[in-house]
Amino acid sequence: MMQKIPVTRDGKRGSDIITIPSSDIVKIDKIRNRDYVVHTKTDQFYLDLSLESIEEWLFEDGFRLIDTTNVVNMNHVVEYDSKKGTVYFDHRSAQESKVASAARIHKEHVENMMEMLRLAKLSKAEEGLRDNSFEERMRDIAESHDDDRFVRSYSTIRAVVEREKAERKIRHMAYHDALTDLPNRLLFHERLNEAFHRSEKTGTILAVLFIDLDRIKVINDTLGHHIGDELLKYWADKLKANKRPQDTVARFGGDEFIVLLTDITSINEVLTFASFIPQLFSEPFTYGEHDLYVTSSIGISVYPSDGTDADTLIKNADTAMYRAKEKGGNTFQLYRSEMNIRSLERLNMEIDLRRAMERGEIMVYYQPIVDLGSGRIYGMEALVRWKHPIRGMISPAEFIPLAEETGLIVPIGNWVLKEACRQNEEWISQGLPPLVVAVNISVNQFQQPGFIQLIKGTLESTGLDPKLLCLEITENVAMKNVNYIVETIDKLRELGVRISIDDFGTGYSSLSYLKRFRVHTLKIDQSFIQELTTDEENAAIVTALIAMSHKMNIKALAEGVETKAQLEFLRRYGCDEIQGYLFSTPLPVSDFEHLIRVNRNLSEVLR
Repeated sequence: MMQKIPVTRDGKRGSDIITIPSSDIVKIDKIRNRDYVVHTKTDQFYLDLSLESIEEWLFEDGFRLIDTTNVVNMNHVVEYDSKKGTVYFDHRSAQESKVASAARIHKEHVENMMEMLRLAKLSKAEEGLRDNSFEERMRDIAESHDDDRFVRSYSTIRAVVEREKAERKIRHMAYHDALTDLPNRLLFHERLNEAFHRSEKTGTILAVLFIDLDRIKVINDTLGHHIGDELLKYWADKLKANKRPQDTVARFGGDEFIVLLTDITSINEVLTFASFIPQLFSEPFTYGEHDLYVTSSIGISVYPSDGTDADTLIKNADTAMYRAKEKGGNTFQLYRSEMNIRSLERLNMEIDLRRAMERGEIMVYYQPIVDLGSGRIYGMEALVRWKHPIRGMISPAEFIPLAEETGLIVPIGNWVLKEACRQNEEWISQGLPPLVVAVNISVNQFQQPGFIQLIKGTLESTGLDPKLLCLEITENVAMKNVNYIVETIDKLRELGVRISIDDFGTGYSSLSYLKRFRVHTLKIDQSFIQELTTDEENAAIVTALIAMSHKMNIKALAEGVETKAQLEFLRRYGCDEIQGYLFSTPLPVSDFEHLIRVNRNLSEVLR
C-alpha cells in the first residue's frame, strides 16, 4: 500500500501538517541538517527527517538514495545522463523539468534500476515478454553484484513489479468473466456510463444489444455443462473478433451476452450489426463427433430514445430480447414502449400462477393412448391445464415455461401426479377397465430429493397399482445426468412403475443410452409425425425408430397423429400405439370418462 508522507508548506515548527501520497513525490532534497524539500512535479513541501530514514521508510515505494543530498522516486525518472550525473523527471527537452543529481559511483546502479523499471512498465500486451526479460535481468544482476544494498534495491523493484502484477490480475478478475474473459456486468456498466458522456458531447447515439443463446440449455442437458462452457467460450471469442475496436462485448450471465455499440450516427448501423449475428451463429461449433448449432434471440435498445440511464437501457434491451424469443428465436427485435405492458402481464401471470393451485384453478385433462393392434384405448396421458377466472383457459405453452423458470413446476407437477393416480384408481373402483396413466415428469421433479419415496407414497396413498402408472421423461431430462437417471429408473422399475422416453430424436443422445435406460415405451416426437407422409427423411427416421424399438423389446408410440394417412403409415410399419387429435383431443375428466364408458374404438374414427 502506498505511504502517506506528513509534510508542511513552509518548514516552520508549529505549522499545519498535511499528508501527500508517496507516489506523487519525484525527489527529496537535503537543504540543511534534518531539513528537506519534498518535490512533486508541480509543487514543493518540507519534511523533518534524515535521508537514510526516508529511504528506509519509502524503500518499497521505489525511493533510492543516489546522492548525499537527495532521495529519488525512481518510478518518476524518465531519463538519466550518466555524463552529467543527472536524472530527469520529464524529457530533458521539456521546459521546467525537475532534475536530481546522482553520484557517479552509483552510475551502474542507476542504469540497472532504469532498465528494470523500463521492463516493468512494458504494456500488458507484452506481459509474457516483460516477465521473461525481467527475470533474466534479475538473474544477471544477482550473479554480478555482491553489494547487499544494491541487491536489496533490485529485489525490491522485483517485489513491487510482482505486487503490481497481482493487483492487475485482481482488478482484471473483478471486471471480467471467469469463463470467457469478456468484460462482466460491472465493467459493462462503467463503459456504458462513460459512453453516455461521449454521446452527449458528440451528438451520436449508442445501442445496447442483449443476446440470448437459444439452445444452450438443450446442449447442457444432453451433453453436459462442460461442453456448454466450451461453446460459450467459442461464441464469446467469435463475438469479440467481430466487433469494432470502440465497442464492448460482455457476458451478462448464463447464456446471455450484451453488446455496446458506440459512436453510431444511424440506426441502420445497429440493424446491420444485429442482422449479422444470426449469420455468425449459423456456423456449427464442432466438439468431438458433434456439430452443435445454436441460434440467438437479440433485443435492441437505443440511447437516448429508449432510456437515458444504464439500468433502463439494459432492461429494455432484455425486454425486446424476450419478444424476439417469443417469435421463435434466431432473430432480433427493436425495443418498443408497449413491450413493457407485456412484461407487466408476465409478472401478473406469475403472481396468479402462484395462487392458482390454492384457488383450484389447476386441473388435469386426459388424452387417450390407443393400441393399434386392437384399436382400443390402452391408456391416457395426464395433461395439466389452467383455467384462469378472468382470462379463461391459458395455454400450457404460456404458463409451463413460466412455471419452470420460477420453480413452480415442482409443486404443480407433484399435484398432477397425485391427482392422475387418484382419478385413475377412482375409475377402476367404479368398474371401468384399468388403463395406464402417463404423467410427464420435469427435470426439477426428477432431481428433487426423495423422488422415489414421493412416487412410492403417491401410489400407497391413492391405492393405484404401480403397473398402471407410466412416468414420461423427455430425452433431454434423461441425458441430464445419465448415471443418476439409470439408477433412478432401475428403482422405479423395482416398484413396478412403467417408464417412457418422450420427444425422442429431438436431442443429442446416443442410441447406446436407450439400452441403458431400459424403458418400456419410446414416444416418437410429433415433429417427425407432422410431415410423415410428405417428407422422405422424416418417414425414414420414424421407420427406423419403430424397428429399433421392436429389436429392443420397447413399445413404439407415435404422438401428434392427426390424419388417416399418418395412421396408415404407422400401422404399415408396425407402430404399437398412437396418440393425437385424429382419435381425440385432451379432454376434461367427465368427457374422458364418457369416452371409456362407451368403449370408443379406432374403427369408429376410420368410418
